[in-house]
Amino acid sequence: MRRLVLVVCLAVFLTGCSALPFDSPPPSDDRAVAAVEEVNDTVAGVETYRFDTSLRVSASDGEQSRTATVDGTGSVDLVSKRMHATSDVEGETFDSYVTEGKSYQECSEPWSGYAVENVSDSGDWATVTPLHRQLELFERSNVYWRGNRTVDGNRTVLVVAHPSDDTVESLVERRRTETAGLGGNSFDNATARLWIDPETNRPVKSALHLELSRRGATATADIATRYAGYGESVTVTIPSAAYENQYQLGCPGS
Repeated sequence: MRRLVLVVCLAVFLTGCSALPFDSPPPSDDRAVAAVEEVNDTVAGVETYRFDTSLRVSASDGEQSRTATVDGTGSVDLVSKRMHATSDVEGETFDSYVTEGKSYQECSEPWSGYAVENVSDSGDWATVTPLHRQLELFERSNVYWRGNRTVDGNRTVLVVAHPSDDTVESLVERRRTETAGLGGNSFDNATARLWIDPETNRPVKSALHLELSRRGATATADIATRYAGYGESVTVTIPSAAYENQYQLGCPGS
C-alpha cells in the first residue's frame, strides 16, 4: 500500500488525476466557463508558484481495510522548466524532480538513487505541473458555477467539474496508472473543484474526490492542492545522484 500511495501521489504532482463516467451531463454554466477562461489567461503569464498537496486513500476488500495519507510540498519554475516536490509517506520522505524532458523519483531504502522516466512530449511542458494539469481538466470538462466560498478567511469563487472518460484517457498517462494498480478500471464517481481568487483570477485551491470499485473491493481518494507564491523566486537544483544512480524501469520493489 505504501508504494501504491506514493505512486498515486506522484501521479498527482506530475500528471494530475481525473475521471469518470457520467451520462449526458448538463451543459456548462456560462459564468463558470468565463471564470475558467479568465484563470487560464492569468496563469498563462505565471512564471513560478508553490504548492502543497494532501492525499488520503482508503481501500477495503470487504474483510480488511486500510487508510493511508500523504503530504507533499513543491515548487515550480515555468521559465527554466523545472519542478521539485517532496512527499511524506508514512514517515518516509521522498523527493521528485521534473526537468524539461524527464522526471526523477527518489527510491526508498535500502535502494538509493532515482527512477527516471520521460515526461510530456506534447510540446507544452507546463502540462506536467500540478496547476496546469488541473486547469486542463477543467478546460476539457463541463463546468458549473457554485458561487462564493471562504478559504482561509478569504473570499473565493468555486467552480465544479465532472470529467469524462475521454478526459481520463487523454490526461492520465496509462503507464503510471497501471503502475498504481488502476489500469483497466473505471472510476465510479469523481468530483473536481477549483477555488479562485476573484480579485486576481488565480487558483487558490483545487480538490479531487475519486471512487473506485472492482470485484468486491472499493477505494476512495481525496486529493487537495493549494497554490501560493505566484511570481516568487524559485530555485530547483537536481541532485547529482539523480544523474549518477538511475533506475530506468522504476524503483526496485515498486
